[in-house]
Amino acid sequence: MMVRFLFLLLLNVLAFHFSKAQNAVDSKLALAPVFSDHMVLQRNKPIKVYGKAAGGGNVTVEFLGQKIRAKADQSGKWNVVFPAVKEGGPYVISVAANEQKINVSNVLVGDVWLCSGQSNMDFSLRDAQTGPDELRANQFNSDMRLLKMGGAVSTGDVAWDSVALQKVDRFEFFSGNWKTLDKASAASFSAVGYYFGKQIKKETNVPIGLIQVALGGSPTESWIDRALLEKDPQFAGMLGDWSHSDLVMDWCRERAAKNMSNASSKDQKHPYQPGYSFQAGIAPLAGFPIAGVIWYQGESNVFNVSLHEQLFTMLVKSWREKWRDAFPFYYVQLSSIERPNWPEFRDSQRKLLTKIPNSGMAVSHDFGDSLNVHPTRKKQVGERLALLALRDHYHKPVIANGPIPEKATLKNGAIRIQFLNDKTTLSQNKALPKQKLSTKNNAPLTGFELITESGKRMSAKARIEADEVIITVPAGEQVKNVLYAYQPFTRANLYNEAGLPASTFSIAVK
Repeated sequence: MMVRFLFLLLLNVLAFHFSKAQNAVDSKLALAPVFSDHMVLQRNKPIKVYGKAAGGGNVTVEFLGQKIRAKADQSGKWNVVFPAVKEGGPYVISVAANEQKINVSNVLVGDVWLCSGQSNMDFSLRDAQTGPDELRANQFNSDMRLLKMGGAVSTGDVAWDSVALQKVDRFEFFSGNWKTLDKASAASFSAVGYYFGKQIKKETNVPIGLIQVALGGSPTESWIDRALLEKDPQFAGMLGDWSHSDLVMDWCRERAAKNMSNASSKDQKHPYQPGYSFQAGIAPLAGFPIAGVIWYQGESNVFNVSLHEQLFTMLVKSWREKWRDAFPFYYVQLSSIERPNWPEFRDSQRKLLTKIPNSGMAVSHDFGDSLNVHPTRKKQVGERLALLALRDHYHKPVIANGPIPEKATLKNGAIRIQFLNDKTTLSQNKALPKQKLSTKNNAPLTGFELITESGKRMSAKARIEADEVIITVPAGEQVKNVLYAYQPFTRANLYNEAGLPASTFSIAVK
């Protein structure tokens, strides 16, 4: 009896200390992970500061000479909102509760851009073609800050151990802290994101914060709120047994199977799973105001073009709803590579511009690699994204698009393709001249094909005349459509005076 009594007493003592320790953890004051030294807050939008504390406890937050008090709810969550301010800094955010205090120092106010997608957004500066020279130059602006939310577990061709499996199951995947810009922080950051931010900083002289939340191989559906996918019956197969669903790309399912091969539970989670990357990486940021999003993804959805159209439209809409902000969303059109479906996918991305308001697309097919899905010329891609933001968000008088086809008409045995003016801030209330069409080094124009009424596809000889492209129709052929840059890997070479390329496109002949 005595042994049993002592055993029960020991259990009670352990339970008491565990409960005490747990309560101490639960009552510990903490800011949301996005708050750390060297951070950037979004200018000209109400500033929300939030975190956790003891349930029902009082929290005081001080910023720019103002103090705001809040009471944590029963789960410990609290938030305060300061009025919007213009760019500036450095500042300090002070948070206090129950004799606990946190100071977040070296805080700037400027523009925050979220950089997301899969491996081509995750592609680091050190590996980009121009990266080594950029790092050697070591000329970094202190008003540019980086937050890389890196993956805690590799999704490479490896089998996870029990620790990794448990981390993923708990959604403990994306984590990181704000860094000042230097050689070390820049080297591992997204090359596309870095060059985008550098150009914006140069042209606006506003502090820039870049948040990278990207994952190699991740499909579009992993970045969408699962609750939204559940509401649409067509995605039921994707959600019910995603690892065997033909709505998910084979490669993603095969890689996930390898990663999870040691899992004991059939419900093991994976970052490629529909809704996972949203819950682990995007939802925690949704209360944090941003200027907008840049996005480079699609390689894991090329196999089903129409499905991607629905998913991507849903993604943009849902992110804006989560933030309660119709912020700009600029994305990269996939490059060229010798893989099927890529031309149709690129054309589909172009058409999505008409369905998604306040969006823009940077063309990258001229920087593609015929064999490598990760082309290294990232500087140009980041700068093309920056042009879109500079024109549409910052209202700078820049040309941000290559030639955009408006109509193709048949007359006297020749097809004449006319192009739209580039929209710039100068175009309000007055007409702009047509873009000047050109090729690099005045080389012969290439990349055009014809589709006949009978479905035959043939290459076409095209030439530039003033602001039009002229294609002579072969004798006896009835042409239905013109294609441009429609080879998987293309050397199509139509540009404008700003050195920007025309997108892959298809256009009906009238």
